[in-house]
Amino acid sequence: MNRLQRLILSILIALILGAVVSLLSPGSFWIGWLAAFIILLPCLYLMFTAWQWGDGGKLLAWMMAVAFLLRLGIGIGVSKALPVYGYKTEVQWHGYLFRDSHERDIAAWNLAQSDAPLWTSFSSEIKVDQYGGLLSLSAAIYRYLSPDAHRPFLVLLLGAFATAIGIPFFIKGVALRWNKRLANLAAWIVILYPDSVFFGSSQMREPFMLGLSAIAFWAVLSRDKLKVRLPVFLASLAGMLLISSRLAVAIAAFLVVWAIIDELLPRYRGPKWVVWGSMILGAVVITALSFGWFVESASLDIYMTEQSSGWVQKIIEEAGESFRVPFIVAYGLAQPVLPAAIAEPTIPLWRMIMVPRAAGWYLLAPVFIYGLFSALKAVPKRDRWIWLWTGAFLVLWLLLSSYRAGGDAWDNPRYRTAFLPWFALLAGWAVLQAIDHRDVWLARWLLVEAIFLGFFTNWYFSRYYLWWGRLSFEKMVIWIIGLSAVVLSSGLWGKWARKLLKRQNN
Repeated sequence: MNRLQRLILSILIALILGAVVSLLSPGSFWIGWLAAFIILLPCLYLMFTAWQWGDGGKLLAWMMAVAFLLRLGIGIGVSKALPVYGYKTEVQWHGYLFRDSHERDIAAWNLAQSDAPLWTSFSSEIKVDQYGGLLSLSAAIYRYLSPDAHRPFLVLLLGAFATAIGIPFFIKGVALRWNKRLANLAAWIVILYPDSVFFGSSQMREPFMLGLSAIAFWAVLSRDKLKVRLPVFLASLAGMLLISSRLAVAIAAFLVVWAIIDELLPRYRGPKWVVWGSMILGAVVITALSFGWFVESASLDIYMTEQSSGWVQKIIEEAGESFRVPFIVAYGLAQPVLPAAIAEPTIPLWRMIMVPRAAGWYLLAPVFIYGLFSALKAVPKRDRWIWLWTGAFLVLWLLLSSYRAGGDAWDNPRYRTAFLPWFALLAGWAVLQAIDHRDVWLARWLLVEAIFLGFFTNWYFSRYYLWWGRLSFEKMVIWIIGLSAVVLSSGLWGKWARKLLKRQNN
């Protein structure tokens, strides 16, 4: 497909899709159509170009189309459904799934309608977007393309594009480092993971961070010359800094250490302590710079978690104050809780949103845990160090995120989603390891999760509907730990027995 063909196809699709978006938006149809067309034309052209650069195959085309249309379609559908079928809150009455997206988007519209320059979005006076980049971008769209009416779907177009454009970069980078099989599996996880879809279907930072981080990851994995890779990495980092500076620093630090382990350490002949000491020093500096903000924010979220749930307060009181933080962190790791999403009395639309979100996390989590243990025996050794670094960083990120966000069912998954490409990569590698080596340890971890879900399903249903008998929380945790220990130890005993039998036969 040459440039002219890509341009013609982009124009045709932009005209059709722009008309649909305009029909579903308020204000003049012609202004809305033109605004959507102006946004869609370069986005589609870049997507076709990235697709052709990737491999130009049917599978990649489907992946990018699903990533884009799924987020746009669900974004529009949820926005239309919430005012009618959602809760009667201001946020949902205006068609927004998240309070953050509602406040930021309304602020962007107000800024666009004012005489204030757009750069004021970066000032401390506007509190709804602490970074300012997405607010400024949204305000520019409303001021220059949609002056007659507030059209939130225009921002959804950019968010859906941001996720889709990152897919060919992610696949090409992973395929270069490992293989296409792993690249495609990990990419499908990124595309279809429910929280990735729901956050990408809103006026949130996550779809932009996902797309930009995927491009930066390609720059780290690529075999091109440094003069090609470095500008791409720095440009992606600059975009992330405008959207979320703290998250951008964390992603950049993760990728820099990845590059050191994967590229520099195998060729480095000097003392290893210099390299590891430098990385530890960098981590300490980054932690020191953000520690005050982190602790202050975490204290507030932990307090809000306790105040919003009577049973959380009850469990903490019974367990003792010393277990307060560990319990909140564990509660945050379990969010969104699948048994609660199924059992909690709520409106149908909210259940349709929460159950897939929770199911996605409870499918990913055991595979991720299995991947952590599989990384210890990964071969070659170069892969082992990469998987160990990835797993260790992601575990630390999960713990910090859960501490920072308390038991919030939205903020915890939101922080996780920022590193979804690497969760998906480690999980995809783990699944392929289990298949190729016929490793039953993955089944054991799935069984452990089934035990957890079984007990908590009973606990939540008995709590909400007074069905069946219910164990106390402490006894239930003891049963879960005990049965899980039996399942996991069976694998260790089986391995020991096979070794003993082999020795006897020899």
